[in-house]
Amino acid sequence: MANQPSDLQAMRHSLAHLLAAAVMELYPETKRTIGPAIDNGFYFDFDFKEPVSEADLPKIEKKMRQILPTWKAFERHELTADEAKKEYPGNEFKAELIDEFSDHGKHKVSFYKSGNYWDLCKGGHADDMSQVKPDAFKLTHLAGAYWHGDAKNKMLTRIYGVAFASKKALDDYLICWRRLKSVTIVS
Repeated sequence: MANQPSDLQAMRHSLAHLLAAAVMELYPETKRTIGPAIDNGFYFDFDFKEPVSEADLPKIEKKMRQILPTWKAFERHELTADEAKKEYPGNEFKAELIDEFSDHGKHKVSFYKSGNYWDLCKGGHADDMSQVKPDAFKLTHLAGAYWHGDAKNKMLTRIYGVAFASKKALDDYLICWRRLKSVTIVS
C-alpha cells in the first residue's frame, strides 16, 4: 500500500479478519479464502453456500461492530500443515494456501487469533483492536473474483470495505466515492 502508515495498513488487515469472523457467524457454511488490506480499506473473498447481495452488507457490518469489542490483540500460533488443514474441513482454498505457505508440509504455518476467531495468516495486525474506531469503517460493495485471479477457477464473492483512522476521514472519503459512483461516463 503506497504511502499508508503501517498502523493504518495493520488496522485494515485486522478489519479483514473481523469481516471474516462476522461472515462466519452469520453464514457458518461459507468457505473463507483470503483477506488483505488494500489502498483505502480491505476485502475478503468467500465461497458462500447461498448467494449474498449488497443488501446483506448492513447486517454483516452490524455483526462486525458487535464482535469488535470482544477483540483485543492478535495472538500468533504455529501449526503443521496437517494440523492447519484440520481447521478447514472441506475448504479446498485454505488447503491450497496451506500447501503453498508450508512448502507442501516442510514448514509450519502461522495462525492469528483474536476473540473467538482465528485464521491462517502471515501477519500484520493492529496491536490493540480497542483502538479501532467502530464508526471509521464501512462495507461498500460486492464483486466477483476468480480464485487466484484465474478465470479457469471458481468465482468467489469479494466483500469490500473502507477504513480510516477517524469517522471524519471515512465520511470525507465516502462523499467522494459516492460522487464518483454517480458520474456517468459518456464517450
